[in-house]
Amino acid sequence: MVPVPVFYFVLFSVISSASSAVVRQYSCDNYFQSWCQLHNVTIQMEGDVASTIFPRERQLGFVYGTIGNFSHTFNNQLFRAGVVRVFARGTRIPYLTMPTTLDQLYLRDNDLRTVEIDPRVRYTLRYLRIQMNKIRSVARFEHLTQLLELNLCDNLLETVPFDTFATMTGLRQLILCGNHIKTLVPPIPQQTVVQLPALTHLDLSGNFIASLPLARWQFPQLVNLGLRDNLLTALDSGAIVARFPRMRIFDASANALDCRSYRQALRTFANRSIVHLIDRRMCSVDDAVLTGDEQERDDGQQRDGAKTIGNEIVPARPGSTMTDRAGQEIRNLKERLFLQQLTIQRQRMEIEQLRANLTTLMEQFDLVAGPVRAVDPF
Repeated sequence: MVPVPVFYFVLFSVISSASSAVVRQYSCDNYFQSWCQLHNVTIQMEGDVASTIFPRERQLGFVYGTIGNFSHTFNNQLFRAGVVRVFARGTRIPYLTMPTTLDQLYLRDNDLRTVEIDPRVRYTLRYLRIQMNKIRSVARFEHLTQLLELNLCDNLLETVPFDTFATMTGLRQLILCGNHIKTLVPPIPQQTVVQLPALTHLDLSGNFIASLPLARWQFPQLVNLGLRDNLLTALDSGAIVARFPRMRIFDASANALDCRSYRQALRTFANRSIVHLIDRRMCSVDDAVLTGDEQERDDGQQRDGAKTIGNEIVPARPGSTMTDRAGQEIRNLKERLFLQQLTIQRQRMEIEQLRANLTTLMEQFDLVAGPVRAVDPF
């Protein structure tokens, strides 16, 4: 009789694997350009992180799902997979321990409330976006010294001392729009002047800012300054162009500027060919838009027999109908000129903003491996 072989080793292997820890190995659901995307990843417990294996990709994106704690252990698992750029959109991440090995981190709509930054660690992070979250403080952000872009739009910030950013000597873009910012100066300033030598784009739109500490700011490369929708009533446009000599785009729309600031801004920015967007005020602005030869012609008309009261040209002989008609025509022409200039400025603003956005996208992903450039995952 021929003996029947018994495969006991197979049974032993199954039992052995069943008694071991469960390993979760993820693979890409799809690709967005060169970003590997994982949908609905759920890691609630810290103990589950060590047994999680991520795909070996340089750029990894999380879409929806939950990551209970973006911890050091979680960061180590990303490092083992070779991940250097991460985005998470709609993924619940209530707690973030700032990663030490990532180059770019983009978080959007994550219910993020706490960011832990260790002052003893040297961070290599260059691009950081934490948008549409619930951050209330920028404490210890000064230790992110390698940042080129910092975007904290649509959070709950109220006090943002610019001294925090003074350590970021390479910072190019600082985006703080859509918060509740009221003050930009710490209670006890540590330095008289905040220098950001590489900053080109500063956006403070959509806050509660009533004044700017211009005397404390030294941003020699600033090109684009956004102050839209704040509580500004006075604006020293002369000081602005003096502090930021390279500025080319200025947006102060949706602010209730007083007439003096309004007229000064129109003259200053028009003379320097700065693309500006300022809401029209109910002020006499006829003379505000005149520059150069136009102003000389207007002065000549006054010498020929007209006098000025406030901003209105009043004929020297009130009974002269011809003079009255000529003055009205001049005012109508100035009004048309102002409206045309406003339209042109808006169009130029849109063009320059599109150029700035394009330049930003090209600069952000200049280290992507291979010939294909990644595009913004948002």
